[in-house]
Amino acid sequence: MFDIVELSTQPRILTLRNFLSDEECSHLIERARPKIAPSTTVDPETGKFILVEARSSTSTYFMIRETPTITGIEDRIALLLGLPVENGEGLQVLNYGVGQEYRPHFDFFDPNLKGSSTVMAAGGQRMATCIMYLNDVDEGGETHFPEMDIRVKPRKGDALLFINVTPEGEVDRKTLHASLPVIAGEKWISTKWVREREYK
Repeated sequence: MFDIVELSTQPRILTLRNFLSDEECSHLIERARPKIAPSTTVDPETGKFILVEARSSTSTYFMIRETPTITGIEDRIALLLGLPVENGEGLQVLNYGVGQEYRPHFDFFDPNLKGSSTVMAAGGQRMATCIMYLNDVDEGGETHFPEMDIRVKPRKGDALLFINVTPEGEVDRKTLHASLPVIAGEKWISTKWVREREYK
């Protein structure tokens, strides 16, 4: 069983200690390793996925319930959030080498941007983000929330869960966050985004 540590109440940010087992971490890394490619992000104008300088990692996606191990992880996240597994996007696995980063960004889709309506048609807003750390990073690679100066060090098996919207359902701009550059070693994470409706 994992332990929950609250880092912030508004926005709600939690660290989940020992959320994944060593076997689960290894399973995700080894299945992702052969197929990772440069990471993309949503174009705010078109809603299409594009390469940007601000995000220099490599990554890949899995299908919902692609393996029994992935199914177990997805069920755990759904239970924790009280939202159906079907609301989740497929697990994404990312790798960061030395110097690689993801500069400050939001996970929610900004309703003020033209491209958001395109991506939100597939299941609505991203209500929550769960970042799971798959290995220990020698140096660097922290997840940083600059609005609150919260820094979370990658620790194998731990997860970071945060809610991207306010209790009133508005996007929460305090959830601005970054993956700081890796200084030594490498960083493997898995990210799960959960939508407000069934993701299609």
